Amino acid sequence: MTAPIVLIAAAAIVGIGDGPQLAALFAIRHREAPECLRGQIFTTGASLKITGFALGAAVAGPIAVWSLPGTLALAASVAALAALAFFTIPSTTADSPKRSLNLR
Repeated sequence: MTAPIVLIAAAAIVGIGDGPQLAALFAIRHREAPECLRGQIFTTGASLKITGFALGAAVAGPIAVWSLPGTLALAASVAALAALAFFTIPSTTADSPKRSLNLR
């Protein structure tokens, strides 16, 4: 059986990673959405995020029963694929800044 401290540490790491991601998500939505549509775009984005979270929980439940490390590895893999998609798929907005890992 996995010690509760491991689960608490995993939840803390997810929370630490989710904070900057959420701030970046809001900044991108604000920058890319036309002012007259921002309310609809923010609401639709929030709905999609909650739906994705629910679907992820539904998939992760049976996997967690089988293997908790496997579940965490799957979550990390999905996050890595999302990051890869972000840098691979070009932006459709002409005035969007170039995507790079240059943090300067």
